[in-house]
Order: sequence, then structure tokens, then C-alpha cells
Amino acid sequence: MNNSEKRICQNCKKDFVIEQDDFSFYEKIKVPPPTFCPECRQQRRMAWRNDYDFYHRKCEFCEERILSIYSEDKPFKILCPKCWWGDGWDPKKFLQEFNFGESFFSQFRRFMEKVPVLGVLNDNNIASINCDYTNYFALGKNCYMVINSWKVENCMYSVCLVDVKDSIDCAVLLNGGENLYHAIYVENSSRSKYVYNSALLLDCFFCFDCRGCTNCFMCFGLRNKSYCFKNKQYSKNEYKKILEKYKLNSWTGIEKAKNEFKKFSLSLPHKYANINNCVNCTGEYLVNSKNSKHCYITVRAENSKYFERGDTIKDSYDCLSGGEQELCYESINPDNSYKTLFTTYCHRCTDVLYSDSCQSSENLFGCVGLKKAKYCIFNKQYSKEEYFSMKERIIEHMKKTCEWGEFFSMKYSPFAYNESVAQDEFPLLKEEVIKRGFFWQESITKTKGKETLKEIPDNIEDIDDSILNEILICQSCDRNYKIVKNELNFYKKNLIPIPRECFFCRLKGLYKERGPVKLWYRQCMKEGCTNKFETSYAPDRPEIIYCEKCYQQEVY
Repeated sequence: MNNSEKRICQNCKKDFVIEQDDFSFYEKIKVPPPTFCPECRQQRRMAWRNDYDFYHRKCEFCEERILSIYSEDKPFKILCPKCWWGDGWDPKKFLQEFNFGESFFSQFRRFMEKVPVLGVLNDNNIASINCDYTNYFALGKNCYMVINSWKVENCMYSVCLVDVKDSIDCAVLLNGGENLYHAIYVENSSRSKYVYNSALLLDCFFCFDCRGCTNCFMCFGLRNKSYCFKNKQYSKNEYKKILEKYKLNSWTGIEKAKNEFKKFSLSLPHKYANINNCVNCTGEYLVNSKNSKHCYITVRAENSKYFERGDTIKDSYDCLSGGEQELCYESINPDNSYKTLFTTYCHRCTDVLYSDSCQSSENLFGCVGLKKAKYCIFNKQYSKEEYFSMKERIIEHMKKTCEWGEFFSMKYSPFAYNESVAQDEFPLLKEEVIKRGFFWQESITKTKGKETLKEIPDNIEDIDDSILNEILICQSCDRNYKIVKNELNFYKKNLIPIPRECFFCRLKGLYKERGPVKLWYRQCMKEGCTNKFETSYAPDRPEIIYCEKCYQQEVY
């Protein structure tokens, strides 16, 4: 068995280490070790995923005007979910012969332009109802601008939700919740606002790492408490008077509370990571897992590494989102799959390589849009013997072109770099994107200068339905945005002031508060403790960071 080795990333030229267990995994799935470092591999995958930049296109089949993650200048044939999932077309009719005189990646990109693609990745009008403006989404009802979520009802402007109802501006709620606003890493909670890394909350506001709490305001690290303010116990009447003083139904009251809570939380120690019920794991928001490293927003992971946004993951490396999968590698959303390598949006598949949007299939190579298929290459049907012979020939060809074992190059992505989620985690200026040979999208929808209302009333109780006819201006990016009826109803019901930023800026804020998908080696900051750990808190951040043992001594 190989020992750990230090390599130089062929992309950023920095050192990275391949561990002994990593070599074992690569040998198991029969691929060479990576030549890109973990961060560059992550960036490359992210460049192939557009989460929330939507455009209007026409469905190639039914000709209905639909929502699409592909702009009109993209050369792809776009279908609505009903037509794409339907039986009215045969993806094999778009087959392409493999050319051994050309690189695999360039052929595959050209092939992607031939086969009709799903305009937006949801199941609207199939298993979801009234969820047009969603992406990487399933089994929902009445949702708008909700990304990477399922089993969600009446939610808006959120990402990574599971079993959540009636919530807005939330991120990473994977275990239920309702009537939540600006909640991040929160489980089984209700009627709470500006709450973080918490569980089992009811009627709480501005709380961090609180569990089993009711009616708590501006609290940190509490367990099973009620009527507390800044971690101090009050009577019910005293607590009510404190809340009234802050006027949380006004924008100025919320801003005052935000600043005060930030100052209060920075005075208290933070746990190095949100890792619960795990053995031999590193990452952030990792639950019920073992022997998994550098995993983020993942539950029930086993023997996995470099994973983001997953549920029930076994022996899988380098994936961006997925669930109930095993032996998957360098893929985006390989849900319910076994040994799918270098794929995007392939579900319920087995032994599928370098393919896109294939469903319930096995033994495919370089295919697009196939359903219930086997032994196909570029959507051409082969016999079992022909398939395996041709597969080995293509692999040998890809070894010569230095493509085998690598995820698709960013320059072949169907999305411009600034449309992709790579721009969120690895932001680049337009000049740098073009210099690297990638694409920049100039026509991202961004209306400006149409505002009809610049000064929004401070208190939500001073706002009526007339605001639905107004065009607002984002205080951060000057983009215009509107308030819709269901959104206003939520704000008025929960006494939340109208947001002063557009959805895109609020989403960036959620990502920033969620923290980076990256770890640093640090030492516990409690005096006398020498414990070291990996944490997503960068060394230059202002928080006081404790190890697990020292932090537990501080929890109230």
C-alpha cells in the first residue's frame, strides 16, 4: 500500500498531500490520483453548476415560455421539466460517434449541445406544485427562489432546506422547521429569527448555539432555558419589556440588535466546529458520521472526503451535493448512485462515467439525458462486449490527452464563470476569468435605475399592500427588486421589517455567515490548553475558538 505523498497542483502550483487512505480509494475505483489540489478540484466542479441565475427561454417541444439556467445566447436545446421527463422523445436519436482524433472533453461539450437539456433542475408540475423558480429542487409546494432543497412548502429565498415550511432567507435547515427567518444551521425550530447553529428553538431571536430554548433573545450557548436575555434569566414580564424596548418590528431595531448581538457573541468562546455524533471526522456541520474528512453540510457520511451538501454518503470523494450514494467520485449530484465517476446530475445510476443528466442507467460513458439505458457511449447503443472494449479504448485515448481521471475542464462548462457557484466561493474579476480562458456572462439579469420607492417605512406595521406595486433598490448593489404578496404576508405575520437588500445580496450574506468550505489548523485559545484541531474559522477572524472539551465547560 502506498504511503502519503506530497504533490504539486498542476493548476495553482501549490503543494497538496495525498494520504495513504486516498490511494486505497483511487485504486478501488480504478482511477489515477488527482493532479489538482482539493481546492482547485472544488472550484472546477463548482464552475459546472449554476444555482440561481435564471433566464426565460422557450421549450423546444411544447414551445411554452419557461425558466432556464441557460441564457438565450447558450447553444443548448432547452426543455421544460414536463417535456424532459416525459416519454415523447428518445435521447438515443442524438447519438454521436467517438472520434479518436480529438480530445474527449471537446467532443463531449459539442455533444451536450445536441441533446435537449432540462431547463431548470426541478420537478415542477410533476412532483412539485407552483415551484417554477427553484433549482436542484424536488417534492415541494409554493416555493420561490429556493435552491438545493426538497420536501419544502411555502418557502422563499433560501438554500439547503429539508422538511421546512413557511420560512424565508434561511440556509442549511436539514432536519425540519417552520416560521423561520434568517436561520442558518438550525434544526427542528419554529417562530424564530436570526438564529444560528441551534436546535429545538421556539420564539427565539438572535441566538447562537442554543438548544431546547424558548423565548430567548440575544443568547449564546444556552441549554433548555426560557426568558433569557444575554444569557441572564428574567421573569416573563421583564423579558417582554426588554423585547418591546428593542422594537424588532422595525429596521432600526433589527440593525441595533444585530450590532449588539455581534459584539456580545464575540466576547464568548465558539466551538471549533459544528460536528455532532461523529467519530474521526473533520469539516463543518457534519452529523452522525465516521471516518470522513473535509466534509461540509453533510449527514450520515462514512469513509468519505472532500464532500459538500450530502446525506447518507459511503466511500465517496470530491462530490458537490448528493445522497444515498457509494463509491462516487468527482461528481455533482450523484444521488442514489453506485460508482458514478465524473458525472453531473446523474441519479440512480451504476458504473456511469463522464456523463450528464442520465437517470436510472448503468454502464454508460460520455452520455447525456439517457433514462433506463445501459452499454451506451455518446448515446450510441453497444452490445455488452462492444461497450467494454470501446470503453477501454477511450480510456487509453484519454490517458494520452491527459484527461483520464480529471473532472471536466472549466472552459467547457455550460455556464459562464460568474453564473456558476464557483464565483461565490472563489470570486474572480472579469479580466482574470477571460485571462484563464473561461467565459464571462454579460447579460445576467440585473435591472437598475427603475426604482419607484427609495425610502422604505421603518416599521413593518406602517406598510400596506401598496408596496407590492413599488420597485425597490438594493442598498448594497443598486439592483432593483420587488416584494411579492406571499412574502409581504410572511413579514407582516411575523413582524419582520422589509429587507433593504435584493435576494442575491442577502444570499451572499447567508453564505458568508455560513462560513467557508475550507479548514485551517489552529490551537485552542483557552489559556493553558494545547489541543489542536481543524476549523473553518480562519486565523484572522475575531472569534474566540475553543476545542470541544473546553467549549463544553462554557455551555450554560
